[in-house]
Amino acid sequence: MPKTPGVRLNPPYLHGAFLAVNAISDACFLGDGPDCIRAKGEQIHGRHDLFSTLMSCKGEHRVHYTGLSVFNIAGNLEGEIAAGLERIARRPSCGAVFMGSVPMCTIAGTDYERIVRQVFAGGFKPAFVVPPQIGLAGDWLDGYGAVLDALAKGMDLSGAAPRGENVALVGYLMGRNEGDHRGNVREFGRIFRALGLNLVSTWLSGGDYESLRAARNAGAVVSFGHGRRAARLLSERLGVRLVEAELPFGLAATKRFVESLGRAFGKEAEAAAFVRAELDEVAPALEWAVPHAFLGRRFAWINDPHYAAPFADMVEELGGEVSGMILLGGARHLPEDERRALSKRPRTLFEPMQNEIEREWMGLSRREADVLVANTMAVEFIKPRTSWLEFGYPSDYTHFLKDEPFLGFRGALGFCSRLANEVTRGFCMDWMTPQERQLEAPR
Repeated sequence: MPKTPGVRLNPPYLHGAFLAVNAISDACFLGDGPDCIRAKGEQIHGRHDLFSTLMSCKGEHRVHYTGLSVFNIAGNLEGEIAAGLERIARRPSCGAVFMGSVPMCTIAGTDYERIVRQVFAGGFKPAFVVPPQIGLAGDWLDGYGAVLDALAKGMDLSGAAPRGENVALVGYLMGRNEGDHRGNVREFGRIFRALGLNLVSTWLSGGDYESLRAARNAGAVVSFGHGRRAARLLSERLGVRLVEAELPFGLAATKRFVESLGRAFGKEAEAAAFVRAELDEVAPALEWAVPHAFLGRRFAWINDPHYAAPFADMVEELGGEVSGMILLGGARHLPEDERRALSKRPRTLFEPMQNEIEREWMGLSRREADVLVANTMAVEFIKPRTSWLEFGYPSDYTHFLKDEPFLGFRGALGFCSRLANEVTRGFCMDWMTPQERQLEAPR
């Protein structure tokens, strides 16, 4: 964790946990803490995700809180916590219950595991305790991963019937229920079907709790970086093999992803045929965009660290340059070799404090980058004077009402199309200050 005083440019733990709850359509959450717990859910519902069901106009919210505060934390509220859990679980629309807490309440030492065991002793609803944030070091990626870990560790897998062609995909960060992420989930299914595999469950995908339990029928578990530990736990419990894969973000990464699945499952011929057919469809569509929108253009990235390396590959493969990267997550989330490679790139920082980047990043100009790819938080802080493309969590201004994936071959084409549009839009905009215009003037 950075030691410089200030605010980290990195969403907090509970935001990631709530993204996970948001991506399980019938999950409910009880947080031990004050009403700011629900406020975090409100930052997702209707702002980042237009199709979120975390909140309800009828008052049937999926995010609840105990009301514990500095004024009553010394009291014994275990009975109230138990009653709250049971009340939430009795709702017909509730398929699973998650219990968590804010750091202020965690340090009080309440034994949430025991309370949950007692309330759900009859097994009338599946219930999980989300591992607490340790101090202030956890971030949104830890929170999302913690929900997946709780599922992998505590899910009832009885009745498992693993079959060789069945695969569970664990570790997809389902950022919202809109068309960008829904489209990605459908692309995963299309890719696996092309290889003769049956994707029985995706963690997470916006489906209900039972759709996640379908993973018990998987003959293998494929994992992405957002859920490596959960995938390992699940594969061990099922006694099936684990295949660690990279995110199919961009043409090169998608090709590697498909080919790695082909090798892992003995489907090399199917993988090669699929890659060939997809590239034949996608590559010609980029013919105009490459020389006009990518060749020699500069792109800056402020976003999820798991997407950083494939983003750089994508840009550089098309002839562009990555002029700087701010990674919104701790370096610990990446394997050591990837972390080292990213750290060697110019102007690349993991979760910096805001005051650390003010001088070099505030008011990012077109002289520094043709396009900034960033989430809402970063755009509002940086206030770029160049084109910007909103991407990642949160994305409060950009929404997708129909399926428009950004992963897989088709997703790569769609994402490159968005990038190209922002580059060309910048040709018509003038963000330069008078001083910058003077520097640009012929001498």
